[in-house]
Amino acid sequence: MINTVRSPTRITPTTISLIDVIITNKGSPILNTAVVDLGFSDHHAQLVRTDTEEKICSTKTSMRRQFTCKCIAEFKHLLSKEAWNNVYNCSDVNFSLEAFLATFLHCFNVAFPFKRVNLWERPNQKWLSKDLIVSSKRLQTLNKRTLTLMDEALIYIANYQRIYKRVLREAKKKG
Repeated sequence: MINTVRSPTRITPTTISLIDVIITNKGSPILNTAVVDLGFSDHHAQLVRTDTEEKICSTKTSMRRQFTCKCIAEFKHLLSKEAWNNVYNCSDVNFSLEAFLATFLHCFNVAFPFKRVNLWERPNQKWLSKDLIVSSKRLQTLNKRTLTLMDEALIYIANYQRIYKRVLREAKKKG
């Protein structure tokens, strides 16, 4: 354990003492320690400036819908169970549209509810170039389309994934 405060922290007309301390078990990250007289008391404030190697990631949250295969199947099931009589039996086209939208949106909101997700901000990723970001987004798009594609398209996507992972590893090593 290391006391980082080296100068007096309490000064009175008759005494000077170091009775307020800041103790740490990390000696190397300490950059600067200061004792400051703020004028509020006979005890001075202690300030320690540290440098940590930890990357600070802040989280933000967002409300998003998740369109998984299970959710899509649930949505289709809910739509197939609807009788739609309130849509077919309306004589006014506007009421029919409102009835359809109300039923559709109800099924949609049940199958794809909003869920809170954490969005992580990653600091100091200078190695992440614009080209890698574009490739990442393209890969996400390709992965979403794999359910409806033929074999040759799936082979193309697999090759794209392999190349993307290799380029990403190399960029991380350089960065």
